[in-house]
Amino acid sequence: MALTISQLRVFTAVAEHGSIRAASRALGTAQSGITQQLQNLESMLGATLFTRTNRGVALTALGQRLLQRAGAILGECGRAEQEVQQLRGEYAGEVSFGMTTEPLIDALAPVLTEFRSRFERVSVHLRTGTSRMMIAWIRDGTLDFAVALVSKDTDTTDLSVTTLYPSDPVVVCRRGHPHAGAKSLEELAGCTWIATRSPNLTGDTSSNRLLSFFEGHGLPLPRIIATVEGLFEALHLVGETDCLSLESSIVTQRGPFAGALKSIPLRERPTQQNVCLLQRAAIPVTPAAQELATMIASYTRTVRARAR
Repeated sequence: MALTISQLRVFTAVAEHGSIRAASRALGTAQSGITQQLQNLESMLGATLFTRTNRGVALTALGQRLLQRAGAILGECGRAEQEVQQLRGEYAGEVSFGMTTEPLIDALAPVLTEFRSRFERVSVHLRTGTSRMMIAWIRDGTLDFAVALVSKDTDTTDLSVTTLYPSDPVVVCRRGHPHAGAKSLEELAGCTWIATRSPNLTGDTSSNRLLSFFEGHGLPLPRIIATVEGLFEALHLVGETDCLSLESSIVTQRGPFAGALKSIPLRERPTQQNVCLLQRAAIPVTPAAQELATMIASYTRTVRARAR
């Protein structure tokens, strides 16, 4: 006997809602039917997936692993249904994508407005974060695609990568900062810094890029007083304190923090990275997702070409 989509939907609903009763209401299915599906699933796998608690049920370690797989499988089933529907000319469903700072500020508002005018029945879900987060979400099927930073050290072996334009990272500070006119990185050696990081992930984070920036010029490591998981939090702290951060130059030119921040004109430049369109190489995205990805890529390239 093999796993069924129905079993995975029931299992996921119980995991998400925390009880059989709540899952029953969400699915519109009798509690007895849900209990029977779970029992069959556990019997087939030879594993206990839930433990009972005072508040309902909780996943076991094996249940947590299955939930990750179930999410990916159900996500692909949903995409398959949407793809067939869209290929028949009926554009509906959802596109989930990710963007890092530069493309988000460059392109999101105008492209989203045009996309929604053309595809009113396609909902759009955006996730933001670091490039490493984006790549992890593409791999586990959470995102259809992402527009994010890629360096020569980024592992993209299983991804389709289309380079859009080179990134422009700079050190940013609040306007009126005592070191706003610094010309060399050495002059910033005593400053405090804010960095972003991926939750539960290590590797390609801004804190590591910042450390490499200092190490590459033979300087002591910078004093990072806080790491945050979002750009808004990082820029808010930089704008309200004397902390510095390594960010895209666009945050000082456009967007909600442009009036509060400025870039420091250092001779040294951080390691070059490119803004790229990323998606899984082996599995095509839905027509709606591909259309949105193409629109974003085209618009960002046009904006950058005009700026040169």
